[in-house]
Amino acid sequence: MQTIQTTEELQQKVNSLAQDEVLLDVRTPEEFQQGHIAGAINLDISHPNIMQEIVNLDHSKTYIVYCRSGGRSQLASMIMQQKGLKVINSSVGIIHWNKAGLELIK
Repeated sequence: MQTIQTTEELQQKVNSLAQDEVLLDVRTPEEFQQGHIAGAINLDISHPNIMQEIVNLDHSKTYIVYCRSGGRSQLASMIMQQKGLKVINSSVGIIHWNKAGLELIK
């Protein structure tokens, strides 16, 4: 699995998303509403139906997965990869994005 390890790498990826790539925020909806990266969609990794939601994702897409600090995105990425999805995990979370002074959508 490919991993994004710096804020700069994540920013570059976000700025050059291909048509077949999806930016996926796996935090809770409440966290997502407090601020997320532009263009991200929310898929709560702690939701009781998460396995079904993952199975229903478009398998033709590549998912760039992030969370708050990297833990939940690692878990989500592993599960998604096991389910046959193409995943790029970001060990850089929203905390790092915010510290770098990058824009959050609220």
